[in-house]
This record gives sequence, C-alpha cells and structure tokens, in this order.
Amino acid sequence: MVWLNSLNQYLVLPCLNLLNHKRTIFYIFLFIAGLFGAFFYHPIARAQTNSQTEADYFVIIWLIVAGALVFFMNAGFAMLEAGLCQTRNAVNVLAKNLIVFCVSILAFWWLGFGIMFGDGNSLLGQEGFFFQTFSPPWNNYFPAGFEELANMYAGQSFIGIFFFQLVFAGTAATIVSGAVAERIKFWAFFWFSFCLVGIAYPITGRWVWGPDGWLANNLNFLDFAGSTVVHSVGGTAGLLGTILLGPRKGWQGYEPNHRGKDQFTAQPKQFTAYNLTYSTLGCLILWLGWLGFNGGSVKAVAHIPHVIVTTMIAAASGGVSVLLLRGLRLNKPPLSLLINGILGGLVGITASSAYVTLGDAMFIGAVSGLCVILVEALLEYCRIDDPVGAIPVHLGCGIWGTLAVGLFVNQLPPYIEQEVNRAEQVLGQLVGILSIQALIIILSLVFWLGIGMTLYFVELFNEQLKRSQKVKKSPHNLAKSSRNKYKSESLVPDSPLQGLIKYLKISREALRVSAEEEKTGSDGTFSSL
Repeated sequence: MVWLNSLNQYLVLPCLNLLNHKRTIFYIFLFIAGLFGAFFYHPIARAQTNSQTEADYFVIIWLIVAGALVFFMNAGFAMLEAGLCQTRNAVNVLAKNLIVFCVSILAFWWLGFGIMFGDGNSLLGQEGFFFQTFSPPWNNYFPAGFEELANMYAGQSFIGIFFFQLVFAGTAATIVSGAVAERIKFWAFFWFSFCLVGIAYPITGRWVWGPDGWLANNLNFLDFAGSTVVHSVGGTAGLLGTILLGPRKGWQGYEPNHRGKDQFTAQPKQFTAYNLTYSTLGCLILWLGWLGFNGGSVKAVAHIPHVIVTTMIAAASGGVSVLLLRGLRLNKPPLSLLINGILGGLVGITASSAYVTLGDAMFIGAVSGLCVILVEALLEYCRIDDPVGAIPVHLGCGIWGTLAVGLFVNQLPPYIEQEVNRAEQVLGQLVGILSIQALIIILSLVFWLGIGMTLYFVELFNEQLKRSQKVKKSPHNLAKSSRNKYKSESLVPDSPLQGLIKYLKISREALRVSAEEEKTGSDGTFSSL
C-alpha cells in the first residue's frame, strides 16, 4: 500500500488542488485550445468560406427584408381604403384588409405556389401542393415537385422565394377590396380572395415568371415586378366584382331596388371620406413598400439602387402629372387624386423599373398620372363605382406600364439577352396583356357568380332552418320578416335566357349586403364604428 499512498500524495492531491483554482483551469483550457487551433486552423480556406457564406446570407436577408416591405404595404392599403371610404364602413374595410392576407397565405401555400412554380407544363404547375407539411424545420432544400424552380434559382433559399412570392400574391387580392368596398359581404370577399390567390393569380404568374411560362418563353413577354401579373390582375378582378355588385346607394342617384333606367333617378348623394390623414399615411406606406416590391425582384444586388431610383422618379412624376393636368382644368384637384397619381406612377414603372433610364421612368410616371384621370372619367361615364380609385390605378396604369416596356426596353443582360425588336416586343406585350385579361375575366366571373350562388343556397338553407324552428311559435310573423328576401321558386326558369338572367340576379344580390346593412355600414359580419 506504500505505492498507493505515494501516488495519492504526489499526483492526485496536487491535481485536485490545481483544479480548485479557477484561473489555473482557464489557462489550461487556453493552452489546449491553442494546440487544437495550431493543428486544424487554415486561414485561407476559412476566409474563402466566410466570404461566400456572407454573400449568400446577404441575398437571403435582402429577399426577406424586401418581402417584409411588401407585406407592410397591406397596412398602407388598409389606411388608404379606410380613409377614403365613409366613416361607418371603416371597420369592415379594415377587417377585409386583415383577413385577406390570412386567406392569401393559406391559399398560396396549399395551391397557388405549386400552380405557379411547381413542375408541370407551360400553362400551370402540377406538383408541389401542400409542400413541406411534415418536413423538419431549417431545411433550405427545394422539395420534391420543384426541380425546375431549383434550376432557375440555384443556390437560393426555397422558403425565402416562397415568402417573397407569397406577399406578391396577397397584394393582388388586396387590390380587389378597394374596388368593391362599402357594399360587398364579408364572406363573398373572403372566398373570392381564396380563389384568386389559390387559382387565378398563380396561373397568370406561371405564364410570365414560371420555369417554362409560355408568354415569357414564346413571346418574350416582360413584366419585371408585376404591372400586369399583380396589379392588372387585381384591378380586373375588382372591376368585374364592382360591375356585378353595382354602385353604392346614392352614388350618381343610384337606387338598387329600381330597375333599368330608373336606377339612377334618385337624389345623388355626396360621399365624405372618413379621414384623409389616414389615406395620406397609407400612400406613404405604400410608396415605401414599393421599394421592396420592385427592389426585391432584381437578379443581382448591384441592380437594387437603379430600380429604387426609377421607382422614386416615376412616383414623383405621377403625382406632379395629375396636379398639372387636373389643376389646369378645375384649379382645385382633390387630395385623393394626388394620392392616386403617385400610386399610378408606382404601378406604371413596376413592369420596367430595371430596364429603363431615369428619363424614361419620369415619362412613364407622367403618362400614368394621365391614365388615372382618363380611366376615372371613363368609369364615371359608364357608371361604375370605384370608391378608392383602385381600378384606374392598378388596371389602367398596369396596362400602360406593361406596354411601356415594349416602347422603352433595350437589350440588358441578364434580364434581356437578345437584341430587342421594337415592333415585336410591343406586339408580345399586347398579346400578353390580352391573354391575361381574358383569363382573369373568365375566372373572375366564374368565381364571383359561383360564390354568389353558394351564398344564396347557404342563406336559403339558414332561412328554412329558422322557419322550421319558429313555425310553431310565431307562424304569422314569419311572413313579415325582413330577412326573408330569397324565394325558392325564383330558381325555376321560364326559358333558358330568363333562367340565366335569374341566376345572374340571384348571384348579384347574394354578393351584396342588404339595404339595412349598407345603411349602417355593416358587411354582414363586422358592424360599423
């Protein structure tokens, strides 16, 4: 046992005493770490790895920041629309602007992104629906069904691309809320937003931005950030909804209960905006968000400054343009016109902000201001009621901005590799605009009328259910109920043409709030202030 006592005295106890001193432990740790670093540290390889990683992260971060700016545009739309509408409609306008992104996120994840970017053909994607539903987090790979997209965006973040495209899709649906404000039912707008973002918008987006879109590949159709794909699509869908709903009661003397020429014989009503301060703030928020809208669509971060500057110049030119053009005639243009002139310039430059010079951007913005004035006048002449001016801004300026690409664009790698033939480019832009408009008109009519008929049957079922519950208690009062506005016998047509007219009438009435709800500022779900 002598050797054991010697080991304990001369080795174990000194080591334990050494470990009791924290400073000594610290120095030992540094010594071991130094030895490890001397064997395994390679300064050149590490510098190259860090440099490459930082560049990749910068691209991802900018894409997320740009997407966040686009998402923040929803606050601008909410402020703009609530401020321009009547006070009693502020709550339901704000509710629609909140729910539209909730609906858009789910619809685009479930259906839209797969249709737009999933593997398929030149018309629509056929894979990639409900992607990564049960996949573990933190995976940056392109999942099954997106092989073509992976080739397009090699080395980029799949989830980052999805997020950026998602906020674009939500913007298209938000445009519709302004055009149909103050007289559409909440659930009609809810389901139309789902159909637009889940089906209609992704199809047009694939034609232009998809891996093998037929407009981009066959006609060289150019739409940098979505003057047509986003804004014209939303404006057209809103136009169809506005026509089906009809004007607000009192607008140009409109009376929804009258028919034919007698509809516009009532006393015209003056509509007072809720708060133009909110609308002005909304315009500035949208202007800020547009820097991400256009700036996030670049193929290289070095192009961001040029895109942002052309966007700023076009917006400023649009605002000045409407003041000069309208002010020379009426001397006192309304503030809402200045707001829409700025937004019109932003929409107009969206299709070409990376392709054109600063002078071209100023001209595009100026003509966009003219488009706002002309389309507003055309809508009034046709008795189409657009409470916030969404159709002139997004549809009118969206069409002009897309045509302007053909007028001003030149060869510009990596966006435009071949030399531009001006006549062919303008023709390609025109064919693309007409093709997308035709598709959205057809699908919007199907969606609006289908949703209207569905709401009709749901309300008819609820009506009959309430009747069956109350028939024993108050059979005489049921006939006097103000909610009994649907008749089941109205579905029986006398002829095919009369049947079609009846179905259209039923759908239209089912989409629109009742006279009592419109008077109180309710959309059937959310009440007024």
